[in-house]
Amino acid sequence: MYKQRIMTLILCLVFFTVTLACQSEKIPPAEKTQPQENASHPKEEKPPQTAYLDEVMARAQKGMTSDSPYNVLNSSMKQVKAEWGEPDQVDKVGFGYYATYKNKNVVLGFNELGQVFDIRSYAKDLRTVTVKEAEEAFGEPMDIRMVNDEYIYVYKLNESIELKLIIPKNMKGIDHISVFNSQRKIVNKHTDDEYKLDIKGKSNQLTAQAWGKMQNWREQIVQFSNEHENVYTNGPNKKMVALTFDDGPDEIVTPAIIDILNEYKVKGNFFFLGSEVKKYPDVVKEAYVKGNLVLSHSYNHVDLTSLSKEKIQAEVDQAGNAIQAVIGQEPAILRTPYGETNDKVASIAEQEGYSIVLWSIDTLDWSQKESSNIVNNVIENVRNGDIILMHSDSEKTETAKALPLIIEALQEQNFEIVDLETLLGVKAYQ
Repeated sequence: MYKQRIMTLILCLVFFTVTLACQSEKIPPAEKTQPQENASHPKEEKPPQTAYLDEVMARAQKGMTSDSPYNVLNSSMKQVKAEWGEPDQVDKVGFGYYATYKNKNVVLGFNELGQVFDIRSYAKDLRTVTVKEAEEAFGEPMDIRMVNDEYIYVYKLNESIELKLIIPKNMKGIDHISVFNSQRKIVNKHTDDEYKLDIKGKSNQLTAQAWGKMQNWREQIVQFSNEHENVYTNGPNKKMVALTFDDGPDEIVTPAIIDILNEYKVKGNFFFLGSEVKKYPDVVKEAYVKGNLVLSHSYNHVDLTSLSKEKIQAEVDQAGNAIQAVIGQEPAILRTPYGETNDKVASIAEQEGYSIVLWSIDTLDWSQKESSNIVNNVIENVRNGDIILMHSDSEKTETAKALPLIIEALQEQNFEIVDLETLLGVKAYQ
């Protein structure tokens, strides 16, 4: 009897458990798991940083920054000044100008026509953006440059507009951005109604083939300088010329040329090789102390167009460092060996803070070396704004012999002999 009661009780418990389970299965899942609105599953939104960078890119594609109503497509400084007033300061950089509006955290680059070609935003929010976040939002940059201890991440948005992120070495975030229109800046490179000179100078020592090749190069490089903001072959249409000397220093010809320039109280422009600067630092120092410009001709005198990007940078940097070690300043003007220059070289030179200055008169003192031909190539061809090419290495004794005659003839024609900084309006040192 007792066992029957126990079995009955067990059966009742089993029946009761099964019944509860079945009832539980009838409860809709939504009723069992329905949370209160936005309690544990809020609507999915983009992180604030991502949303901010999306806005930066969207504005840049329109030629704008997020903290300025102006753009690099059709805005002008006349419009800016009418709405924002006069800038706190205006700095001249090459043939362009930069207007700073401190309370707006904006700097505007504009050309002689007043067209805005560069808008730089120093918004505080940028400093919280890391490089990793920027690359996740914008993707891999077209180019990464290093200028004056700053990394510049370049994103090409279309044929004319670039977005640049400027990131100092000692900062985790972005210091500022630049929305840049390269086509608008080029408009302003040459003043004086696009005053361009063809390249003069001849030698009877050149074969017909060599002369033809030289003529082709001359035409091409003049056109190239027209298309590149930081490449020059001549100065403006003014009664001024510049005397330039390549391939030094040495211990004989370069000192002689320095003495002649000093005697006539005119300034010269020496494009020295970094490898030779290390051999003759006292000559370099003397050229500088006497008021001449000490500039760069690369380190090893190799055709830069045949090198990789890294090797071009090394040639420029090593020469700049060698000169800076002697005179305390790094040049900001480069003459490429043989004058060979292409888009890659011009771009890297600009990244490194250099203008490229070539010539409009070649004395050909390396070919037909006698002093009379050197003098004639100058005097028979000289025009306003000419940049005159000579050399100051140890083999150019005839150049030193010709120099006093060239200076006297130029002065008789009332040409002012100036340095390249004065002639071109570009800085000589960084």
